[in-house]
Amino acid sequence: MESGQDAGTAADRPPKFLLFLALIVAASFAIRVAAWSHWRTGAIESEGAEYARLAENLRNGIGFVGLVTPGPQLNFNPLFPLLIAGGSFLTHGDFELAGRLVGLIMGSLLPLPVFGTASRLFDRRVGLIAALLVLLHPLLVHLSFTVFSEGPYLTLFLFAVYLSVRALEQPSLRNWLLVGAAFAFAWLVRAEALLGFAVAMMFALLVAPGDLLTRCKRTLAAVAAFLLLISPEAIFVYRATGKLKLEGKSTIFLYDAQRILAAEHHPGQEYTSPGGHHEIPTPEPNVESALRWEEKWAFFGIDSHLKGMGFALRPHVEILREARMNPGDLPRIIAAGMRQNLPILFQRLSSDWLGAPLLPALAFLGVFRRSWQAKQARVRWFVLLIMAAPMVATFTSLRTEQRYYFVFIPLLSIFAANGLVGVGLWFKASAAVLRWPLLARPLSGVLVSGAVGLAMLLAAVSGRGNVYNFAESAPSTQVDKEIGHWLGQRQNYPIKVMDLSIPLAYHAGAQLFSYFPYCSNDSALQYADAAQVDYIVLRREAHFTRYYQDWVERGISDSRAELLQLPAIPGAGKFIVYRWHRIDSPGNSHNNAGAH
Repeated sequence: MESGQDAGTAADRPPKFLLFLALIVAASFAIRVAAWSHWRTGAIESEGAEYARLAENLRNGIGFVGLVTPGPQLNFNPLFPLLIAGGSFLTHGDFELAGRLVGLIMGSLLPLPVFGTASRLFDRRVGLIAALLVLLHPLLVHLSFTVFSEGPYLTLFLFAVYLSVRALEQPSLRNWLLVGAAFAFAWLVRAEALLGFAVAMMFALLVAPGDLLTRCKRTLAAVAAFLLLISPEAIFVYRATGKLKLEGKSTIFLYDAQRILAAEHHPGQEYTSPGGHHEIPTPEPNVESALRWEEKWAFFGIDSHLKGMGFALRPHVEILREARMNPGDLPRIIAAGMRQNLPILFQRLSSDWLGAPLLPALAFLGVFRRSWQAKQARVRWFVLLIMAAPMVATFTSLRTEQRYYFVFIPLLSIFAANGLVGVGLWFKASAAVLRWPLLARPLSGVLVSGAVGLAMLLAAVSGRGNVYNFAESAPSTQVDKEIGHWLGQRQNYPIKVMDLSIPLAYHAGAQLFSYFPYCSNDSALQYADAAQVDYIVLRREAHFTRYYQDWVERGISDSRAELLQLPAIPGAGKFIVYRWHRIDSPGNSHNNAGAH
């Protein structure tokens, strides 16, 4: 089979080839705009709310400060908020729309690196099929108009993969500098790109053509470019915490994992955090919830002084300053992560939203349908090992979400495209052996391949509704946005909202957000004062703790809680909203627009 470099077609001529690429991007953009118009969106997503508020605060000169945690946001890398802040100049300060437009543009570009990578691994025919798969894949289309960082990350990560493949085929100092820069931009969206960069550097040093000294120079050049571009984030973390770290996410995930393991192995026993705070992880039986009690305590636990100790309730600066890792911690976390997440990995790879079983099966066929020549083996092994990087990343965390596995779709599509070509060739050859001349024509093989690919995409269409991450911004959540706007119009001073999810608080223009703490009823009431909460939002269908269920069913029995009459908005009945009149509340000393 011809390689991407040897394909002798009219598209090799630059003007026609650039026009061809422009048509791919235009088609990708048009399909995503049409899907956005058809599927529609409601409230912003929880993660998107934090990114949008970071962008807003950056543009307003407040700094890299979000909605969820006091002080600097150290769990998210800065490139996505910076892009949203830039896009907000086009949307007249609508940061949610700016986030969706950034996702739309970046998602529309995804077919380009997929086309380039598949063309170099196989040929341009396979490249075109791979581009069409990611252009039309329902999950990738939907992802393109969400404010999840995975959308921009996939495009930047696949561009880095493409440049790595090109550098392995055409090694030069310049090409490997571009690889380091490309992985740095991907890392500046999501820190998981570091593992992919490590794979690329391993190939640059051990597998790329050239003598050892030349390979070392190229590797050092790529590492230097990578470190140069990510250094501002490392400087920011150092200034905030006094700790020399590339980023804060890995430390925060380590902190989470340590707490989850402590709760699992020593329930009911006193737990002392690295900062010297004392807690007792206590199971709460007979409470229906999407989270295990260990996770709820790890994320939302508070100490006896009403100080938030779980990651979701604690300033990131404190976590990074106090977190410590003992020699045995990382092996225990990885072992627990593999036990927990390996079955989840197989479950995700067999999910209908992915396009299973056809997408993984076609990718398997695409990998093994022909033996590899020496030159092909180098780049194909690289892309295969790149797929292992996000798998390994999930083993270092004891909390996973569906969106962590979205990266497999474009990577699998590269090999699945080759599998579809194999299906078409097999059908044509089989028809010829059976002497069915009508079915032995080249067009018949194309039609059969197209039918199989279409079946895979149709399966993914139905599976898209099973992606719970997309439910956060489904049209049904429009009521969350409207209740948020109503809440934000009730006063003329910054507020803090307590809720189980972030979007309503974002749309209310809240300055800060707080999750509900994992504790007793009395401690939760005291925490609302300590956390300086202004509004408490309950959701009738949600389940969290015993006290939360009691508040939903019987109300909050406290003189500081004022039940509000919600506006006549369709769907508003799913909420119960209380104005919390703490002693130092601005509403108790100043007139405000919505006071009763």
